[in-house]
Amino acid sequence: MSMASVPEHVPPELVRDFNYVDMRGEVDVYEHFRKLHDEPDVFYTPHHGGHWVVSRYEDIKHVLTNAEDFSNKHQSLPKNPIVLPLLEYDGELHADFRKVLAPFFAPKSIGALEHISRELTNSLIDGFQADGKCEFVHQFSQRMPIMILMNLLALPSEDTPYLLKISEDIVRSGDPALQDAAFQRVGAYLAERVIPLRRAQPGSDIFSAIVQAKVEGGRLMSDFEVVGFGTLLIAAGLDTVASMLGFVTKFLAESPAHRRQLTADPSLINEALEELMRRFSIANVSRVVIRDMEYKGVHFKAGDCILTPTSAAGIDPRRYPDPLTVDFKRQDKKGMVFGGGAHQCIGAFLARTELRVFLHEWLRRIPEFSIAPGETPVSVPGKANGMRYLPLVWEAA
Repeated sequence: MSMASVPEHVPPELVRDFNYVDMRGEVDVYEHFRKLHDEPDVFYTPHHGGHWVVSRYEDIKHVLTNAEDFSNKHQSLPKNPIVLPLLEYDGELHADFRKVLAPFFAPKSIGALEHISRELTNSLIDGFQADGKCEFVHQFSQRMPIMILMNLLALPSEDTPYLLKISEDIVRSGDPALQDAAFQRVGAYLAERVIPLRRAQPGSDIFSAIVQAKVEGGRLMSDFEVVGFGTLLIAAGLDTVASMLGFVTKFLAESPAHRRQLTADPSLINEALEELMRRFSIANVSRVVIRDMEYKGVHFKAGDCILTPTSAAGIDPRRYPDPLTVDFKRQDKKGMVFGGGAHQCIGAFLARTELRVFLHEWLRRIPEFSIAPGETPVSVPGKANGMRYLPLVWEAA
């Protein structure tokens, strides 16, 4: 590890060789992030351009909800090659962009998608239930939420595989060149195939709303902003629910007692979902220090980046007793799976709806399932942690 990349204001005793996307031999993503609790509450790593890391619930909440000291200017590490409007805007401009999306993600609007979600879930299960097995990631979790998003964005379903690969490169690649190429591909897709059509023939979809929206007292969004906004929707929407589905399903496949609790009493699903999202929080986002300041005795300089892994916050033993244990009856299971503050995920209600529908329908139709014998599921860390491979088996009817 080269100390040359460490700024002068960083004490040498707070420097650690930590790369959040490199598990270095760990097979459990959450053990990778749990180990952060063995380090100082605040430390510095020279990876990804150099940044601070906080791992405790209280510190992550403080950074995510304190807009006076911490900016969303660089919301992920390595830094995105383009600015993502809404996500990487602060203050009134962020509020203006959020208002454009709000009607589409309100509970009333999502209610109509619940029926579509249920139909898609059952249609996908129909395709493999009789086989007694499936590779859950490619046959289900990457398909159900993506089909819903394509419906919400009014994009052609045949474009799904192309956009899915782009989303994977943006969210989980640690290679800046690969990320840059993915951003360029999605930008070209939007600029050539989506935006001109919506401007010529606006409809009632999100992209039509974006190209017609007025921000900052009456101006239209620039082409750069429209493309960036669309890129954000595709990258976030194609990946996050799929990732959460994978971790939840792996846990239930490996824990018959928890699974049978839910099949015996489906009314538990809502509170079970909150506990599962607490235990398997997936987002590892960053903030930028706005002004020179001190926090917990550590001196931050304006412009410093801070990683706030919710993956570590959700399993912090200072916040949750016995945090690695899943307890559907846990009294305090409120987590930060959707972030916090003004930038809290606007798609939270949609995500909860998709996950709830999935649990009801899957457990109704395939109540007993497990990891395929001799197989090992594969999970990876990233801007959002994800399941790469999850082979399941059950007794075919």
